[in-house]
Amino acid sequence: APGMPLACFLGNVYAESVDVLRDGTGPLGLKLRILTAGCGPGVLADAKVRAVERNIYFGDSCQDVLSALGSPHKVFYKSEDKMKIHSPSPHKQVPSKCNDYFFNYFTLGVDILFDSTTHLVKKFVLHTNYPGHYNFNIYHRCDFRIPLIIKKDGLDAQEEDCILTTYHKWDQVQELLGHPMEKPVVLHRSSSANNTNPFGSTFCYGLQRMIFE
Repeated sequence: APGMPLACFLGNVYAESVDVLRDGTGPLGLKLRILTAGCGPGVLADAKVRAVERNIYFGDSCQDVLSALGSPHKVFYKSEDKMKIHSPSPHKQVPSKCNDYFFNYFTLGVDILFDSTTHLVKKFVLHTNYPGHYNFNIYHRCDFRIPLIIKKDGLDAQEEDCILTTYHKWDQVQELLGHPMEKPVVLHRSSSANNTNPFGSTFCYGLQRMIFE
């Protein structure tokens, strides 16, 4: 696809790609390649469009994220955490006195969740801008890449490297990561103006320290 015209930036930054950083235990953070309109020399054909790389990790502070990505388009405070069902059992019953909050970066297609007590990064949300989703056309599509190491069973146990992208379907994800052991969390989204969601509910599955909607 052709690059975005300079006139469309309007002071925003866009993610050309988002790589999930992982080790043997699971995700560590995100590596974002960001396009921005600037007056300095760039690596693209248009000298006024610059590409920069920024890394965000679990445990980074609000100040770290603001320094790397700039101010979010919106800050959203959670009223409840429906995904605690996928947390280790000792943490499911711990009451929260304050609300965790998100930094919403619409043009990056990324949300970053901060702990209300420590103000450190605890979750990343990557949006695919899928047609029919409740948030469709609110977020720019996040072209993420998640490296996976798939262990094959058998006498000759082998490991296979593969990349999970924005365009993988749920059936393909299950073929790579296996079928979820727990029942999904059902999300019934509704706007403040009415109590109905025309797109219907969605299901969230937890696999290998990641949640797929």
